Amino acid sequence: MSLSTGSRITTVSAFKKGLASMDVSEPVVVTQNGEPLYVVQDPVQFEMQQEQMALLKMLSFAEKDVNAGRTLSSSQLRDGLNSLVDKGLANEGSLDSGTK
Repeated sequence: MSLSTGSRITTVSAFKKGLASMDVSEPVVVTQNGEPLYVVQDPVQFEMQQEQMALLKMLSFAEKDVNAGRTLSSSQLRDGLNSLVDKGLANEGSLDSGTK
């Protein structure tokens, strides 16, 4: 495991002693016998990191779609969306007439 240079490193015993007052706005790597054991991180930072990873995953899928030719022009997209809206409005109308 490679540790990023921005991470702070502490031992399990030092972590236990300073737990109540520890600043985890940046990740803290907790080690035992010189080996990384845990990474402690602020919940807000963790959520941001999860969102960034999800975005990168979506970008990877999009790139694969582009490379495979699975794309639409803006007019094709607009026509398809309009078709879905029209179908949705038509279904609402049939539901309304069936309840009266």
